[in-house]
Amino acid sequence: MGVLVLVLLLSAASYGQSHFVEVARELGIDFVHHNGASPQKQLPETNGAGSAFLDYDGDGDWDLYLVNSGDMERGRGTASNQLFRNDGRAFARVDDAAGAPGTSYGMGVAAADYDDDGDPDLYLTAWGLDQFYRREEGGYVDATDEAGLGHAGWTTSAVAFDYDLDGDLDLFAAQYVRFALGEQPWCGREDMGLRFYCDPRVFASTADILYRNDGHGTFSEIGRQAGITGEGNGLGAVAGDYDGDGDPDLYVANDLTPNFHYVNQGDGTFAETGLLAGTALSADGASQAGMGVDAGDIDQDGDLDLFVTNYQLENNGLYRNDGSFYSEISFKAGLGDLSLNYLGFGTGFFDSDNDGYLDLFVGNGHVHDNIEQYDELVTYAQQAQLFRNGGAGVFREVTAESGPAFAASYVVRGSSFGDIDQDGDLDIALVNNGHRFALLRNDGAQGNHLAVALEGRQSNRDGIGARLYLWAGGRRQLREVKAGSGFLSTSQRDPLFGLGTAERIERLEIHWPAGGVQVLKDLAANQRLHVVED
Repeated sequence: MGVLVLVLLLSAASYGQSHFVEVARELGIDFVHHNGASPQKQLPETNGAGSAFLDYDGDGDWDLYLVNSGDMERGRGTASNQLFRNDGRAFARVDDAAGAPGTSYGMGVAAADYDDDGDPDLYLTAWGLDQFYRREEGGYVDATDEAGLGHAGWTTSAVAFDYDLDGDLDLFAAQYVRFALGEQPWCGREDMGLRFYCDPRVFASTADILYRNDGHGTFSEIGRQAGITGEGNGLGAVAGDYDGDGDPDLYVANDLTPNFHYVNQGDGTFAETGLLAGTALSADGASQAGMGVDAGDIDQDGDLDLFVTNYQLENNGLYRNDGSFYSEISFKAGLGDLSLNYLGFGTGFFDSDNDGYLDLFVGNGHVHDNIEQYDELVTYAQQAQLFRNGGAGVFREVTAESGPAFAASYVVRGSSFGDIDQDGDLDIALVNNGHRFALLRNDGAQGNHLAVALEGRQSNRDGIGARLYLWAGGRRQLREVKAGSGFLSTSQRDPLFGLGTAERIERLEIHWPAGGVQVLKDLAANQRLHVVED
């Protein structure tokens, strides 16, 4: 009897904990990001790169596309982007990334079905020319010129979303600063003879770009006429229906300029409301060094809250959606103090333990590769952090108890989330600047789950922008389907709900971008549900 009681107590204590193991090379992914780091400390060298989970071959498994950068002066060389095919047990590298190796100095990727033909296309952001690869039979074809997406500048994060609700996916492309080779000043500590990467205020800010999908394989740049006119230093971006009016809005994390909060007016234009909404600045009214960003319903009140990673000695920002306005609650939520000694980039809300509440991942890594030579309290490579949601939007750091993958240090830039082994929990892909790729497999989630794969008919094929409400275990959860979040990256398209001990879903409501609502009742847990729009 005593043994039985002990076993039950151990089970109860371990429930809700996560256990992550780094398995990239074990599963066949041997990828190193090359940044071409130079003595001149050219700013783009420290910002890349991102990744995407996508079903490249249509077999139901999540494959991985990884962005490389190369050398800013000499070009890519052997530092090509790589595509790894998931066969359900391991990954195998696809030759020449199936025709999408990238040629510019790579930054990020927004993977989505832009032409509604049922397979994922790739929009690659870069310092230099952005590129667009269309998925066709046999692989990818470079359709950049044809599509009108070869912007020359410094594009960082990109978001695919149907901003005008016409049934196809448009593109938002965040722009960082104007940077040209040979024009960077000397920044650093002259007294120590140390040169650093300059902060973005040394360079001119620029406006972000909005591309409208014309429905014929081409895009038109319409940012200014649509109200996307603010000039900031854009790094992270995420779309979502933040005001609950049925159309997608945009949030942009800017580096040392106020963040942008673009509200969709429903007439083809946006209004920038960051200062009014309370999402532009820190709680004490300062511009912060925004990097990565995500949106999720942390308190299960039916609306999307926002999270932004920032520079060291700046707290990461958690903006709770209170209806018409937001409250910055990072310290109240248990996140503020714990972020001050880190520099965050890739991030995401996800239910790491499948207990039914959205947890939070933050990938860290400094921008100065020589930081340790002049600051003994800060390191270049840093631990990633995992925060468990206690159920009311209050978090507790569980990094130390989340397995060996969280004991290591990384130089994280892009992070993306996908269920690589179809076991019902989300794993994490980390592209590390100038370092080896890491894949954190989640081996600890014990709760039940439901994954939902949408197929739009009147709406875009991927169902991007659909809002899903799920009732199970006495509470309601919310997910929105998105393509592009965190930093430079795209996570798996299918929303995954943790259910805790609930074995059935009482009700699932799908609010499609085209306006229809589908209701499914009494669903079994632990399945991947495929729903076609009525």
